[in-house]
Amino acid sequence: MTNGNEHSDLARLHDLEVRLYALTTRSHLRVGAGEGTADVAVENPIIRALILKEGGKEERVPYIPGSSLHGVVRAWVEKALRSGQEPLSRQEMETRIAGMEEADRKNLLDAARKEVAAFLNKGTLTPNDDDELYAHWKVYATPHVCDPLSEVDKCERITDRESQARKWKVAWWATLERPVPCTVCRIFGYMGQRGRAKFTHAWPTTEQPPLDVITRVAINRLTGAADEGKLFDLEAIPPGVTFHFFTILENLEPGQKADLEKGVRAINLQLAGVGAHSTVGFGMVDVKRVFTATISPHVFDHDVDAEFVEKTLAGVDLKRVTDVALDKVPRFFQALVVAHKQGAGFGDLITIV
Repeated sequence: MTNGNEHSDLARLHDLEVRLYALTTRSHLRVGAGEGTADVAVENPIIRALILKEGGKEERVPYIPGSSLHGVVRAWVEKALRSGQEPLSRQEMETRIAGMEEADRKNLLDAARKEVAAFLNKGTLTPNDDDELYAHWKVYATPHVCDPLSEVDKCERITDRESQARKWKVAWWATLERPVPCTVCRIFGYMGQRGRAKFTHAWPTTEQPPLDVITRVAINRLTGAADEGKLFDLEAIPPGVTFHFFTILENLEPGQKADLEKGVRAINLQLAGVGAHSTVGFGMVDVKRVFTATISPHVFDHDVDAEFVEKTLAGVDLKRVTDVALDKVPRFFQALVVAHKQGAGFGDLITIV
């Protein structure tokens, strides 16, 4: 069953941060829109948001989805935490499994063998194939990092109604002494439970950033040469374009914030690419934190809109005060950016550094 403390801890605030980041492209970057989703004469356009401007005018603006940022940071936090430890050995796994009830043990091993067989593109695995089973079944327990692509290993919320059918998994978690959710899922969320770290879309500093159309050719995997007649065009954001995005961190402990920064660090080390084609040089970016706003839970006792947002934004020309595309973010975030520029805050309720 899921950890009740985790669920109740998200029901109240004891720590809240809003961070602003600047992201600058160091190579071409593209997040594809898919066929027919953008009104441009390019085979492979980048994703655009439909923005309603003053006077009812509509405009499509390139952006980087928050889900893309969330995904790449999460993937590298997982990788970093796994890389700092060794998976449980076969002996450790077998010792833990032996302590489970017979029915739970059978169901666990059946599920694991089925999953590994599918990974190896085999029909089935039997107990005689356990060398292969343990060669490919990896469990990381210090710290606990689940495998979100594995039905056997991924975190999930198992309700009372489902608990009998999935009893083997609850028993497996118990023998692993795994907190549910695991270290990474506690930050980023998992099926049935929202995460504590949220990422907004990244908007360019200029209304219409420069775009390149790049012609590429498909490579024949057998000959290693270009496939004749298989040229294609794709749209991409060139190097040197800056975007801004916010993260909202809810009830993250200091260690969890440090884990989150490992994913950001992987991006800055050019180990992780954002968007498509990162294996051929696309998606290299620099990410720099602009400020952190620490927000007290007592802020909700005040009329923040009147006392902070309206007061901070009064008479401010948002296009002149900063290069952040403030017209595309909520007014509270606008006020945080302006307050940071002014070296202000909201008493002890909102401090910005």
